[in-house]
Amino acid sequence: MTSILVVDDGAVDRELVATILRYAGHTVLEAESGEQALELAHAQRLDLIIADILMPTMDGYELVRELRSDPRTARIPVIFYTATYVIDEVRELAAACGVSRILIKPCEPGEVLRTVDEAIAAGIDPVAPLPSDDFHREHLRVLTAKLLQKIDELRETVILAGTLQRESDAAGEVHQWRMLAADPRLEALTPRELEVMGMIVEGATNSEIADRLVIATSTVQSHVKSILHKLGAKNRTAAAVQFSRR
Repeated sequence: MTSILVVDDGAVDRELVATILRYAGHTVLEAESGEQALELAHAQRLDLIIADILMPTMDGYELVRELRSDPRTARIPVIFYTATYVIDEVRELAAACGVSRILIKPCEPGEVLRTVDEAIAAGIDPVAPLPSDDFHREHLRVLTAKLLQKIDELRETVILAGTLQRESDAAGEVHQWRMLAADPRLEALTPRELEVMGMIVEGATNSEIADRLVIATSTVQSHVKSILHKLGAKNRTAAAVQFSRR
């Protein structure tokens, strides 16, 4: 029975992979950080590590570099499990760390199990760590590119959400006016009078209505008088009750 360590600071992604592996009969350990994973790798016999790349404090690259620098953990195969950011550069730096297999989030269970079987069967030939300056320079470049792409995707998501919300609001307003226009008791009211009537129902005073519509209070009084006449209501309260029962 194989022992596999899943490393990911995202609980949902980590638990998903762990569940797939346990279902297939593997013994699974979990770590939420590179530091915790390193401790487990030194304390447990591991056949494989599946690690996210973008993690705080110690990311996937740094974790693998630490593993490869210690004879006790140098031969543990590692699979990177990450989102699709600058994948070509990720593969190059991963290969330099001795990681030849990368799973892309989200991933089908079958793909996870197939990649795991291949990695365990192939094992690993330890790779000498890159010189410190070269590694950190390349590591920083790839990490920065990943973060910038993530920011761009988040920005696009926010813009799209705003657009959809505006379209939804506009559609709601059109639907509201169509519903009002379909009521025969209100056909006589003008669009402005319908706005005023809606605010009367909300309990707004003439002064408050004037402020919200940016019109004179006397103009509001004229609209109210016209509304009462058209609805055959004695006062604002009666008109509001009639309007609310539409």
